[in-house]
Amino acid sequence: MSEESESAAKELALLLEERAILRLLHRYAHAMDYGDESAWVDVFTPDGVFDVIEVVGGHRVHRESGRAAFSAFISTYHKPPFYQKHMMVDPIIQIDGTSARVEAYFMLLQRDEADGQPLLVAFGRYFDRLVKQEGRWRIAERRAEVESSTLKSRGITD
Repeated sequence: MSEESESAAKELALLLEERAILRLLHRYAHAMDYGDESAWVDVFTPDGVFDVIEVVGGHRVHRESGRAAFSAFISTYHKPPFYQKHMMVDPIIQIDGTSARVEAYFMLLQRDEADGQPLLVAFGRYFDRLVKQEGRWRIAERRAEVESSTLKSRGITD
């Protein structure tokens, strides 16, 4: 194999890994927003961590660790007909073998229950540490830093 084709093969392999990571992160949001509890838990490693911090004031919103805690958390999470969308924007992915780091912006949109209007209720950044186990990427740690939120003022706690 020529040096040029070897370089192209490495670039293609990197793109495929990045695509697999993006699919995982999209699966996270879809599963959370539509109540697919087992799919949401499955995006994490068995000993994974999900930590949500309100950065203005340093308040911890919630923290779960391990699949039992993930299952307990997601079982009480809002499901349709309470509509919301977790949007991930501008992810920066760095892969090092079977580990990766992703930094991305997020927005949380909701349908106002009173008048049906769309609301931007939170935004911030995700900091993810991922690992590839048995050929699949999973989230080992997700830290969500909430930079602004209207959730408390609307009586919603998560």
